[in-house]
Amino acid sequence: MAKLKVGIIGVGFVGEAHIEALRRLSSIDLEIRAVSVGSLEASKETAEKLNIPNYYAGYKEMLAEEDLDVVHNCTPNNFHFPISKAFLEAGVHVFSEKPLVLNSREADELLEIIENRDIYAGVNYNYRHYPLVKEMKQKVKNELGRLFHLRGFYLQDWMLFEDDYSWRVDPKQGGKSRVVADIGSHFCDLLQYLTDKKIKRLTAKTAVVHSERQKPTADIKTFAEKSDQQKYEQVEVETEDYASVLFEMEDGTAGNFTVSQVDAGHKNDLFIEISGSKKSLSWSQENANQLFIGHRDQANQILSRDPSLLSSEASERCYYPGGHIEGWSEGLKNSIKDFYNCILEAGDPADYDFATFADGAWEVKITEAILKSSREEKWVEV
Repeated sequence: MAKLKVGIIGVGFVGEAHIEALRRLSSIDLEIRAVSVGSLEASKETAEKLNIPNYYAGYKEMLAEEDLDVVHNCTPNNFHFPISKAFLEAGVHVFSEKPLVLNSREADELLEIIENRDIYAGVNYNYRHYPLVKEMKQKVKNELGRLFHLRGFYLQDWMLFEDDYSWRVDPKQGGKSRVVADIGSHFCDLLQYLTDKKIKRLTAKTAVVHSERQKPTADIKTFAEKSDQQKYEQVEVETEDYASVLFEMEDGTAGNFTVSQVDAGHKNDLFIEISGSKKSLSWSQENANQLFIGHRDQANQILSRDPSLLSSEASERCYYPGGHIEGWSEGLKNSIKDFYNCILEAGDPADYDFATFADGAWEVKITEAILKSSREEKWVEV
């Protein structure tokens, strides 16, 4: 296959990370051809800064002018659906940031578009792609025994104060859900990936901690530092800061998780634990190079990320010897690499580990079920 021509739409924090990851994929012959950042001036500035040859004011111009093989949709949530739809209908492979779309109606429409087309569509649930997550998956399958209980959390603090703000707060841009759609979907995807089982029913409680927030009058990037000169306006908040969920998997296994963006001291604290009849396993994203293995009748173990000690499935995701710390950027690189390998090999997505649009659509349905459960105060089927 000829060199893959790639376009990037949206170049904030995560868009730049996609570009950096793509440029480290030495085994894949690709070229980042174009970017679009929302205006011609901003796109030109970004293209010059990142040494990308072409730039466009919007995705429609990029679609019309560029003969692309793959596009990365790294825009705010409300643009996920129209951009993915436009490129899929044009026969371009799409790799989208999460959540896939704002609602299940949009998700179903995208699935219909790709159903009978020779096209690939993936969602960036990158936590699947850490080496010790793959090792954990192998152990869940082969060593854990019957599953007893599933639990975990995903906690952040970047929305702790009332003058913390992001476009995600606005339902018109981020959707009806914030913390569940943003980081709760990551936890749910990771859980279902590790167990090969789907969440089928749940009961949930969501909460808005700050009913009003101070919105900057000028745009700021996610996670950007505040400026003393920044001006604000008061806005009402509808999207949740916190959620706690009890759930059952399709086989009846029970579990619970909490997600929050208002827990002081937790920066990107994703933790998951799976207990079985023979042992338990737990992994933390902020300590990503270690896997805890719990025993009843012998000493507990800590398995460190060392390709010489891991299964072949996990070691192939490592790039450096043991003791050379790898983390978030390698997880993203592995996520993108898996998607591109599927394209190049014309493979069946079921044989690869990247999250498909079908996986992303299921996460949207889980998010909707959580909001409904909290609103109606009852158990809800996904």
